[in-house]
Amino acid sequence: MVCAMQNFIIDMGYAEFARREELKLTLSYSAARGLLRHGEDWLLWDYSLGQKFSAHEILVKALALSRRVKSWTNKPRIGLLIPPSFHAAVCNYACAFAGVIPVNMNFTMGAVAAQSCVETSGIDAMVSCAKFKEKISAANPSYPWSETVVDLGAELQSIGAAQLEEISAALAEKGEAAFAGFGIERDLRADKEATLVFTSGSEGAPKAAVLTQKNIVANSLQVGVSEVFEEGDVLLANLPIFHCFGQLFEVWYMALAGQKTVSLNSPLDIKSNIRAIKESGASVMIGSPTFFRAYLKHAAPEDLRSLKKAIAGAEKTPDGFHELWDKTFGLGTYREGYGLTETTPVVGVNLKEKDFGYFSTGARKKSIGKLFAGMQARVLDISTLEPLPFGAQGLLSMRGPNVFAGYLNNPAASAKTLRGEWLITGDLARIDADGFLYIDGRLSRFSKIGGEMVPHATVESALNIELGYAGAELPQIAVSARLDDSKGEALVLLCVENLELHEVKEALRRAGISNLWHPKHIVKVDKIPLLPSGKFDLPAIASLAKA
Repeated sequence: MVCAMQNFIIDMGYAEFARREELKLTLSYSAARGLLRHGEDWLLWDYSLGQKFSAHEILVKALALSRRVKSWTNKPRIGLLIPPSFHAAVCNYACAFAGVIPVNMNFTMGAVAAQSCVETSGIDAMVSCAKFKEKISAANPSYPWSETVVDLGAELQSIGAAQLEEISAALAEKGEAAFAGFGIERDLRADKEATLVFTSGSEGAPKAAVLTQKNIVANSLQVGVSEVFEEGDVLLANLPIFHCFGQLFEVWYMALAGQKTVSLNSPLDIKSNIRAIKESGASVMIGSPTFFRAYLKHAAPEDLRSLKKAIAGAEKTPDGFHELWDKTFGLGTYREGYGLTETTPVVGVNLKEKDFGYFSTGARKKSIGKLFAGMQARVLDISTLEPLPFGAQGLLSMRGPNVFAGYLNNPAASAKTLRGEWLITGDLARIDADGFLYIDGRLSRFSKIGGEMVPHATVESALNIELGYAGAELPQIAVSARLDDSKGEALVLLCVENLELHEVKEALRRAGISNLWHPKHIVKVDKIPLLPSGKFDLPAIASLAKA
């Protein structure tokens, strides 16, 4: 095993990785260089458009568009409301090349939360495509559009062939030296802001996480050196770009690493996603267990024959789901990983066992694999924040070049989350003696009942298995809590179907779950509230439980 372990810290080459030359380059230069190096072969297949685009075509269009970006706004940031697509990638690159910070806005939020995001980011202009803007407004009539909304489709169509030829000629003649003519700086002088990503709001109002250029370059490099993708892999990309996972893989990693990518507008259009996998031979897809459930219902094993890895993050994999997936689509295809907005986002994935000299990879059931290169982690006592021995459960804390810079204009939240270079995640975790990381759940998803910490997710997993919901396309139950005079808190089960309390208790007894962990109340709901990422909408669930 290649990782240092001292003072209860797992060290995956933190100091050695920090010396990588790639970390000294700006994000815009890194993206332009990556696109330039991957030339005329197709890089992005926009499945919704039915078109393939080469790295060269993407770079030329982005450079041409970058000349217009500063005419759209005088502010340092601009809002982007575009689904995963050629348009989204080109616009993000163009903004970065122009020195304007792209902020991919969550267009599924309610008006109040969305307005808060607009005000926090300080934007006065937005970019979308006419047809997509119509869809957003139809689904979300109160969305707070800015006065200036640029039609990206029209802007791209208006770029003349002569201008594109001029840029192509300059790249052919000068190579990377041509970038300076577009104002693209090479050397990263400081940890400059690359973008804002608003947290999902699963535990309250969205906060604007500041991701630096170094964060994105570092996490892309970590994905690459850890060999998450192998030669010839094709990525199916369908996650919203306003979420960190979608943005990293569907925009930045594609350019920096030259990763062949097939984009679709949504993970919910399951039939189109299945067709795209079959037609493109996609070998990797990234999503959450919630999104992956639909494949169990709608896809036959031969539909996903090309798939080598289904990398699951954003939420803990329910008990039994991993086995059900592998049984249906092939042993070893399901890979659990872990990440946070605040880590840009990926921290680790179950991968092949390999020694890279200063870090290593591996796979172990129930774990999320090992930390990526360049990171350190430790587990802290919940009360004292003192480091705990390996194997003990506590708060996960990490540091590395992919850890964010803090929350914009929110020093209180930043101080609570960052202690110097160390991120306090809010996740309960364990690290074993071999360096594998186990995520037991969010601290906020535990209740203190009779002095004992009771995990909501464990109760949910047991009930999903015992009641036959494990393969359901959408969650059928969720556990929350409300105050209780005798025990401090009492668990509340939200359920879509009609369930009696005695049925629930009997199912948990069959699963060997302690009586103390049994729900005391049941609330019938039409559906379990979810965020666009597929994660539970915890404030909405808590509100229903208390009501």
